[in-house]
Amino acid sequence: MWNALGAVAPGERLYRTRRLGPRSRLDLRVGYRETDGAPCLVVVADGVDTSSITAFETGGLRLGRARDETGTLLVLSLEEPGRRDLFAQVCADLIRSVPGDGLASADEIVRALAERLGAWRAFLRDRTGAMQRHEIVGIAGELVVLARLCEAGPETLGCWRSPDDGLHDFERNGWALEVKTSLGPGGRLHVYSLDQLDDDGLAELHVAHVRLAEDPAGAGVVALAAGAERLLPTERSRRELRNALLRRGLSPEADDTFGPAMRVLGIDYYRVRGTFPRLRRRDVPAGVVEASYQLETRSLVPHAETEAEALVGVTR
Repeated sequence: MWNALGAVAPGERLYRTRRLGPRSRLDLRVGYRETDGAPCLVVVADGVDTSSITAFETGGLRLGRARDETGTLLVLSLEEPGRRDLFAQVCADLIRSVPGDGLASADEIVRALAERLGAWRAFLRDRTGAMQRHEIVGIAGELVVLARLCEAGPETLGCWRSPDDGLHDFERNGWALEVKTSLGPGGRLHVYSLDQLDDDGLAELHVAHVRLAEDPAGAGVVALAAGAERLLPTERSRRELRNALLRRGLSPEADDTFGPAMRVLGIDYYRVRGTFPRLRRRDVPAGVVEASYQLETRSLVPHAETEAEALVGVTR
């Protein structure tokens, strides 16, 4: 996208830019910063409210604002030349995220850009290397449960809190669900925080144990995400899911070869209350600031419940 600008002689403007055609009602351009030749993606934002877009600098990319003779500019620039491939990936994804049907208003386009930029900001901030196998399996389990919830109604998508570092994976109106996922044989659930199974402030807290097995004929995490997306009726809700997946750490470049192929063996649900085995912050001695531990699934049998009992709270 930037090659055609290489033959354009530098000028006295802050940015040397080229408009990306009449794709939408927003003036979106590729360009170079004249001072140092850094490639940029530029939005000419005069007359458009961009206050919902937050500036950031992370992962070798910077989003900021500037002014030149064309007006107010929103500029995503590459600050670390070694991350040019990442920059190109982000820019291509942002351009694809712009509604291109010609019907969306400039404000709607800015809102879509703001949401996607926010998702990329979270991804770049939190992702310091390749996703580990246990992380992929964890997302897969959450997507299995999310699909169950979306069948109850697309509005349940908003209760998926894990992409925003929520204390519980799913939460809504006093109801919360913690997802624990195992791949292959194993009778233990890992709890990573003293707060994870604390139901203080909640009307009800549940645990879903998603049991998976590797299977070449099964679905990977990308296929599970696509399955959840097909359950959503509007482009708006599908875009919300794609942004949530990016915030959760799943790159839009991931394909069907990403992570293991899996099939669902079953989901076991448990109600967290009373004698449910757990550690809470108030249970440990002063001076213990954090702890992780494991639960034997056999010890949870007295607390088992049906899926209907576990998920009814999300539709209230």
